[in-house]
Parts: sequence; C-alpha cells; structure tokens
Amino acid sequence: MRADVGETYKDSKPGKIPGPPKAPAGAPNVVVVLLDDVGFGATGTFGGPVPTPTFDRLAKQGLRYNAFHTTALCSPTRAAKRGALCTVENLRC
Repeated sequence: MRADVGETYKDSKPGKIPGPPKAPAGAPNVVVVLLDDVGFGATGTFGGPVPTPTFDRLAKQGLRYNAFHTTALCSPTRAAKRGALCTVENLRC
C-alpha cells in the first residue's frame, strides 16, 4: 500500500487499500489443507469429535481426503507455511 507521508499525521494522506486478489479467468479451484498433530479420525468428517462443517459439506459432495502422508516431525509442517521449500520427497527445510 502506498501513501503520502507528510511531516505530521495531519499532512499525511492514506493510500488506497487494495481489494482481495482476483484469480484470472479460467483459473482452477485449488484447496490447500495443512494440518499438524491431527489424527485421521479426529475430524467430524470421519466420525471424530472435532466439528468440521465445511469438510463435511465437501465430503457429502464426494470430496474426501483419505490418501495422505504423515510424519512424526512437526518441522516439515512448519516449513510448509513458509513456502514450497520443504517437501515430503526431499525433507530439506
């Protein structure tokens, strides 16, 4: 965000706040789900005690995430939040 900064706040003018980003026409819908310390049966979608209404709705429409990989380390999950530097294939964070 750009703004005009003056000598005092009275001399300053706020910049235009950008709106949410928009995908280009024809872009595919992509959902990224990143969980840590969650067991397979913890979510409501799979009968667990944690309510997950959005996942439940997606599951009723036929989308169920049941082919996944887990690791006993939390470092890969934390590194994944920083970008695509850490993957299951290379485990370099």
